[in-house]
Amino acid sequence: MIGLVIVSHSRMLAEGVKELALQMGQNKVKIEAAGGIDDDENPIGTDPMKIEEAIRAAYSDDGVLVLMDIGSAIMSAEIALEFLDDDVRNKVVLCEAPLVEGAIAAAAQAMSGSNLKEVIAEAKNSLQAKNVLLQNEDNQEADINEQNNELELTTRNLQIIVPNKLGLHARPAAKLIEIVNAFDANALVALDSKKPVSASSISLVGTMGAKKGEILNFTLSGKEADKLEKALIEFQASNFGDEDKEIIRSTTKIEKVKSVSDGIQGIAASSGIAIAKAIWFKKDLPIIEKEHTDDAEHEIVLLQEAIKCVNRDLDSIQQKIASKFKNDEAQIIDFHKLLLQDKDLFESVVNMLREESVKASFAWSSQIKKLEKQYLAMNNEYLRERASDVVEIGNKVLCELLGEPKNKIDLKEECIIVTDELGPAETMDLDLNLVKGIVTRVGGETSHSAILARSLGIPAIVGVGDKIDKIPNKELLAIDGVSGEIWTKNHTSIIADLRKRKKIDDEMRESSQAKAKAPACTKDGKTVQILANVSGAKEAKIAFENGAEGVGLYRTEFLFMNRDKMPSEEEQYQAYKEVCISMEGHPVCIRTLDVGGDKPIPYLDIAEENNPFLGLRGIRYCLQNTELFKTQLRAICRLSAKYNVRIMYPMVGVIEEVISANMLLREVQQDLLKEGIDFSPNMSVGVMMEVPSSIFFIPQLANELDFLSIGTNDLTQYLLALDRDNRSVAKYHSPFHPAVLEAIREILMRSKKAGLEVSMCGELAGNTKATNLLLALGLEKFSMNGPAIPAVKEKIRGINFSAQKLLVNKLSTKRTLKELKTLIGES
Repeated sequence: MIGLVIVSHSRMLAEGVKELALQMGQNKVKIEAAGGIDDDENPIGTDPMKIEEAIRAAYSDDGVLVLMDIGSAIMSAEIALEFLDDDVRNKVVLCEAPLVEGAIAAAAQAMSGSNLKEVIAEAKNSLQAKNVLLQNEDNQEADINEQNNELELTTRNLQIIVPNKLGLHARPAAKLIEIVNAFDANALVALDSKKPVSASSISLVGTMGAKKGEILNFTLSGKEADKLEKALIEFQASNFGDEDKEIIRSTTKIEKVKSVSDGIQGIAASSGIAIAKAIWFKKDLPIIEKEHTDDAEHEIVLLQEAIKCVNRDLDSIQQKIASKFKNDEAQIIDFHKLLLQDKDLFESVVNMLREESVKASFAWSSQIKKLEKQYLAMNNEYLRERASDVVEIGNKVLCELLGEPKNKIDLKEECIIVTDELGPAETMDLDLNLVKGIVTRVGGETSHSAILARSLGIPAIVGVGDKIDKIPNKELLAIDGVSGEIWTKNHTSIIADLRKRKKIDDEMRESSQAKAKAPACTKDGKTVQILANVSGAKEAKIAFENGAEGVGLYRTEFLFMNRDKMPSEEEQYQAYKEVCISMEGHPVCIRTLDVGGDKPIPYLDIAEENNPFLGLRGIRYCLQNTELFKTQLRAICRLSAKYNVRIMYPMVGVIEEVISANMLLREVQQDLLKEGIDFSPNMSVGVMMEVPSSIFFIPQLANELDFLSIGTNDLTQYLLALDRDNRSVAKYHSPFHPAVLEAIREILMRSKKAGLEVSMCGELAGNTKATNLLLALGLEKFSMNGPAIPAVKEKIRGINFSAQKLLVNKLSTKRTLKELKTLIGES
């Protein structure tokens, strides 16, 4: 069933809309509210982390629909999506429907078991009831048009509104071709009322110039047209696969070249200051004369071989980019590869070969120039910049056909590369120890080389125009990647100032990086370990850059979601290994599969329960499905041979569950021993402290375990018997409740006495308002979402630990939640 998330600047409004929607969904639909910010004086606003948590809580394999009110709510929701793994994010749709009416309509539609597309449509059409009651004729006519559109959908005529900021640029165009080619179906696409073209041709689709908000009209036919239709709808829902945060949001067109105090002005493409010798890189190709041949078929074979050779080079380049930046930047090469696979481009060259009896080099060069002109004629700056990609890939094939050596920048000393244009492949070939900056004649801030320069941390200025010819080869050059200014050796005073700025910038960058990675140490010398809660390698990498000293909670259930069968042992091993690699030797605590309750997974066949939160979930499910559990344990144990991993069982309520789980763990280790597979016999084992009963057998747990981790979210729910999703009792649901804090203090006291290490991985650990109190209670390990780490570390550095002990005495005098919150505010 589809999950819903309500995002508003007002917490009360979000909760109120949730209450209405729950009624319409007969309390069967999972609905989460993410309203306001945690600031008692200025509570109006939106918090990306709250939205992320709400999405995770409402998550369903069927999808999650997010409805927002105004302004920054949309931006915050987009940021929240960036915290999610790709497999989760792809199931989440931000919907422009009206907040109140849309939520009510969506809940009613979701309750009926409708799919995400149907729920979105109902949310968007949610004003129909008002239109009818108010007898709004214009809107009734719109409703009729909407019905006609639905009729068209049944005949496989599909309309898609371009959702992403930069429209159908290179990366989404490449993805669209990939989707179309994956199905046994034919697809034509037209921009608004223009002539349709083949949706499997990158040269045709890429030059359409579809911008955000424009309509793509698809005509689908064939055996799998219905599947293709669904895939295209999902493609739109995924924002055409674009993470808009990576794209420069430039709304002001910068003049290509203008003088600045007789310096040179270009377009700032990658920040930073570079001062070094200018080295010109010329990419001159011979002029291709029109030569005739009597053997067109031989020329076709030569062209095919040249394309194959370039394809192999591109595979190698893409692997190099992926190994350095993972998949996002590597997708840049997809556009190049699809150009080589473009049937329309290839057929246009073949037709020219056969009709005009010319050499392959001339025919290929002619068609590439034609395609380049089409891109340069686009009215979209980003798409015009793709012309350089067309030229680069065209020249690669041309070099193969002519037997010319590949262009390669061979450097001997530190320098700033000066060239007409630089493609992504050439950028990746640069020696980063020697290249200090890049200056190009053409290109823009969204060119692929600019994107890679930013990723590589190389200052870059592009679009300099003809004034680039004023830059002498092998003479001193200084560039400012923020202002776009270029200075030659004659500007001695300016270059001297830039050297000073560069030194300050370098020191600030080093200080900032060191601070992020520096320990969280109080003023009086107490060091606190700060760990991260992650769901995959991407989050782990972000957390590590934010200063995480390990993973305190790796939620493995997300690896099991969004699929129709359980991940294999090897797949799990590789996924867990990626997280360990991201942590660069720091400990990684892997929580075993935590399903049931609010995390259903259809293929696991968990029976419907009257009260799933008190039923077969967490370790209870795993102990009843031992083959699944042992497969996961094998993957984790194998990992322990090379990496610092720990294992943690969720939802433990009785000591028997721990004893049984450990028996299965030993069985797995015995099996691995017999098979000659390495593992660490000293791997630490722990449990989540989230069921209140577990507090009372901590001494017994000490005989079975090495550590405990407090999960404040569920501990609060179970301790207070308050469903956090129930609006009528939400008033008292808070980890700051005196009873919850008393339980935390009891866990810490009993664990210390029993010699058990304790951390906290619940929401409270990342709340800076609780940091003082948690330290006072004796917590020495905090685990939280990666983006929260710097703030908590900074908070700890400003605390005098010995002075916080007075808070514990004050805590015992506070009886109510309000009194406790007042105490926290005073601390």
